[in-house]
Amino acid sequence: MTSLSEKTWYEVEEMKNKKVIIPIGSIEQHGPHLPLCTDSLLVERIAEEVGERTDCLVTPTICFGISEEHMDFKGTLTLSQDSFKGMVFDICTSLQRHGFSRQYIINYHGGNKKYLIELIPKIKEMGIDVSLHRVLGRLGKFDHAGEVETSLMFYLFPERVRKDKIERFQYKIPEGNGWRTKDYSETGVIGDAIDASAGRGKQYFDKIVNELVDEIQNDQYR
Repeated sequence: MTSLSEKTWYEVEEMKNKKVIIPIGSIEQHGPHLPLCTDSLLVERIAEEVGERTDCLVTPTICFGISEEHMDFKGTLTLSQDSFKGMVFDICTSLQRHGFSRQYIINYHGGNKKYLIELIPKIKEMGIDVSLHRVLGRLGKFDHAGEVETSLMFYLFPERVRKDKIERFQYKIPEGNGWRTKDYSETGVIGDAIDASAGRGKQYFDKIVNELVDEIQNDQYR
């Protein structure tokens, strides 16, 4: 059992390997066919698998992130950068007080990345050995509720996919910084979701997990 929240404090006290994974996702629109919690669902499942294979505990997923680019679509929730950074910082320092000085942040949502990179030096100043690890960026393509994410959902959470809502969505790939999703896609989808499959999802999941396991076992940053 790798879940920190499911252990008792006695069990945590007795642990010899004080390494912990902190998964971070978001609550934001994922088109008409995927739920708002897609990022958080996927990063939690990825972190659980990585935790099992690296003997790391896994904290509850931080479900809220910085999703301003999606706020034109109903249901999206976003934090301010100060709230987001403060929450992550407080979790990291709380873990440190219990002996978890080696921490691995697994971030799923791209909108969080900039602020996590800014925060890492402050966390390190507290004497915490923390590293940041990305998920989707390693697959080599821009994807939001497109073929990659829809395939992952088909593989891991098929019951959550509104299959009848998938079509050949029209979109453009965003460029530069400060873009808003609505300027590139009316549906919120950026990618070819119609090409998604559970088989592809398994391939993506295995690649992500294998690379994260390798990074954590070798204490590499990526």
